[in-house]
Amino acid sequence: MTVIFFRTVIIYLILLLVLRLMGKRQIGELQPSELVTALLLSQIASQPILAQNVPIAYGVIPVCIVVCLEVILSFIMTRVPFLKRLFMGKPSILIDKGKMDTKELMRVRVTVEELMSELRSHGVGDPGDVYYAVMEENGSISVLMKAGSDTVCRKDLDINAEESGISRLIISDGVINEENLKKLGKDGNWLQKQLQQSKLKAKDVFMMTCSDTSKIYTVKKQKKGGGK
Repeated sequence: MTVIFFRTVIIYLILLLVLRLMGKRQIGELQPSELVTALLLSQIASQPILAQNVPIAYGVIPVCIVVCLEVILSFIMTRVPFLKRLFMGKPSILIDKGKMDTKELMRVRVTVEELMSELRSHGVGDPGDVYYAVMEENGSISVLMKAGSDTVCRKDLDINAEESGISRLIISDGVINEENLKKLGKDGNWLQKQLQQSKLKAKDVFMMTCSDTSKIYTVKKQKKGGGK
């Protein structure tokens, strides 16, 4: 038991030092190589702790090797852009100057529901207010609002503010969300009228949202070959 205790303390302190050298990042902000390194470290470090017949050096040396590889690879990628794109990828623009890129959404396998959830986490109730939405290399989504949608304290301007609520997804990739329609107090007839006014059918719509104040935002499906 004493041996296990000291082995655990030693590995724990070494991992603390290693993670400190890797920098201050939250798990969701790790680059792919950093995430792989963290997973490898957890597996390598557990071996000399659980198996007393395994020399502690068998855990310490691989840990040092993995960390050195991470540091070297990170340094090389700062000098060779091609390798950085190969191992890390590049940012993906999901909303470009206010227009949603449905093909890019499908390429990076982000559903409309996931995008809406990310926008809400940034305090955005209506996707129509977004100028840029970019999926970064680590998978997080950065949001840049349109100039007219910046958060300004209206009370400071002595303007009466009305709550706009959030936008609910009522059509996702051609499929009507009946539950959200009911929550908005709408029905199928209302939706068909909105579609007719836009000269669209539900199957032609990639995304349609409606806010609590009945503000509608629609994105049509992109045709194959790059057409709109």
